[in-house]
Amino acid sequence: MADSSVQKQITDKAQYYLAQFDKELSKLPWAVELEKRTQVSKTYIVGGASIVVFILIFFNVWGDLLTDLIGFVYPAYASFKAIESSAKEDDTQWLTYWTVFGFLNLIEFFTDFILYWAPFYHTFKALFLLYLFLPQFRGASFLYTRFIRPTLLQNQSQIDSAINKAKAKVTEIASDAAGLKSE
Repeated sequence: MADSSVQKQITDKAQYYLAQFDKELSKLPWAVELEKRTQVSKTYIVGGASIVVFILIFFNVWGDLLTDLIGFVYPAYASFKAIESSAKEDDTQWLTYWTVFGFLNLIEFFTDFILYWAPFYHTFKALFLLYLFLPQFRGASFLYTRFIRPTLLQNQSQIDSAINKAKAKVTEIASDAAGLKSE
């Protein structure tokens, strides 16, 4: 008796989340159109495609490409929408995401030869990227506020000085190169 009660609770919870997922997908015109054309529930199409992508990432079939797409495609489109909206909150959210994303890509560049050998690296990376940008978690905001912002504030004058020196050096090299062309 207890087993069927637990099973019913799990089934009810799954149906609730499927209904919520369907409700969210109904806001997307392309998903509604796809459902009409295929006569297959948009929830099953998007859910199935998500499972296929997850399996490909899990077994590292195009793992690097797929995780980069996860980290870039939706956030880029959401950033476009944020730029076009008049609200400031979404601009801040996506600027924060791109700051964290850039910082993590920099770290990944220098540690990739080690991380590549970690089991399920791309799976964890994909889940982490979702944690960073999904509104339910806003992980980028947490990481920025907790770690990146304090570090940048503490080192802001040294960073600005290094940037100014680099600008001056580039300007000097460009001037020298322009001077060589005119001779």
